[in-house]
Amino acid sequence: MDGCPLTIRPGVAAVILNSENEILLHLRPIGGGWAPPSGSMEPGETIVGALQRELVEETGLEVRVENLVAVYSDPAIQVVHYPDGRHIHFVTALFRCRVKKGNLKGSAEGVKWAWFPGNRMPENLLPYARVWIADALTENPRTLVK
Repeated sequence: MDGCPLTIRPGVAAVILNSENEILLHLRPIGGGWAPPSGSMEPGETIVGALQRELVEETGLEVRVENLVAVYSDPAIQVVHYPDGRHIHFVTALFRCRVKKGNLKGSAEGVKWAWFPGNRMPENLLPYARVWIADALTENPRTLVK
């Protein structure tokens, strides 16, 4: 790393399914691949409160949380290197969610936003996105720590 210290931050993310069981992804400017929406918790928030806030801000959608999929901390996939030199190790709680109401508005957090069938993901998924989506689509959802 280039002299900037590695910091750690609590994060939230969602694999969001619509009524056709498609998954919402955005093409991230950082990393250059597709991933589910995610963000950071702010002081004073609950995990689900942070998730709901991030999703409304980024997508315009309100969701129903189905379950906690897993908590991810593996530095191999959870460290993000930002262009400004910051290096952040996210400890991310991933939730499986369903659209409750709203229309997709997609924020500047993504270069593009799109719904994808679960069996036809884009080729350039970010490494953490591959893990998150596979875990969220498992037939027997269970809470995991990874």
